[in-house]
Amino acid sequence: MTAGLIAVPSAASAAGTTTSLSAAQMSAALKAVAATSTAATAKGWKATISLTGALSAAGLYVVDPAAGVVFDRTVIAGQLTADYAVAGKGLYGYLADPSSRSAVKMMGRPSVRYVFAANKALKLDTYVQDSGVSPATVLTEDVDHAGTRTVHDDASVDYQYRDGDGATVKMHVSEAGLLTTAQASGDGLGVTLAYAYAPQRVTVPPASATIGSAALAQGVAYLDMPALVKKVARQGAADARRAAHGHKVKVTSLRKVVRRDVAALNASIQVPMVKTRNVAKGVRVSATNPWTRKTISYTLKASGTKVVLTKS
Repeated sequence: MTAGLIAVPSAASAAGTTTSLSAAQMSAALKAVAATSTAATAKGWKATISLTGALSAAGLYVVDPAAGVVFDRTVIAGQLTADYAVAGKGLYGYLADPSSRSAVKMMGRPSVRYVFAANKALKLDTYVQDSGVSPATVLTEDVDHAGTRTVHDDASVDYQYRDGDGATVKMHVSEAGLLTTAQASGDGLGVTLAYAYAPQRVTVPPASATIGSAALAQGVAYLDMPALVKKVARQGAADARRAAHGHKVKVTSLRKVVRRDVAALNASIQVPMVKTRNVAKGVRVSATNPWTRKTISYTLKASGTKVVLTKS
């Protein structure tokens, strides 16, 4: 089981026969369960996750192989994160941060809740494997530890051991040989993964609730437009003075330095937001928000060894 997997105690199982297993025997036994459980995930599966103790959280992981979609949702301290991964298409991510929510509202799309990042190379199996939640991963990673096997009267089995991080790990396997719960506890935290094997149906967010990643980046940039324009204007003025080394600031040098700083800013935000235009004795730096139609501009003019910066 992965190092981060820790669990709350489960309800006591029916009495059974307990035997000791060596590390090699434990690994072999859980590998066999992994094979059976993996076969059962072919048509779909889901895992519910609960974290208790010093930190409280709840999660849901749903795999829909028929549609090629995975849904992953977690709520920690009241904060929601959610993703839809679509094979051959990309990833939908929930807009949890205030800047993104403010940006889509400014853009006139307050109903948007997800941002879509295209990724045609996304493979469902790889995505699930990397999550560390699948039965196959839980049953094969860091499981070569000595422990016990308890066979109950209903033919279900419990495997228990202490992992490499000192956490107590317990796997409950049904009479059909399927992993039903994976638990671990340690360091004041506990987590439980409960599995269900059946076809799932996951529907991705509609277009009305989705925005592309490039469009969102543009919206966030324009949300910060006033501060960014002011910052690059001040930076341009300071860089032009430094470039003059205490001598008279040349107009041509001022314009060159400001254009360079503006180009760097636009590249960093990946939006050609800030523009420059030559004016008498200097250069004008400006940007216009395409949604609010508001314009922010500053004029920089060479004046001896100084650069005069004014909001225009």
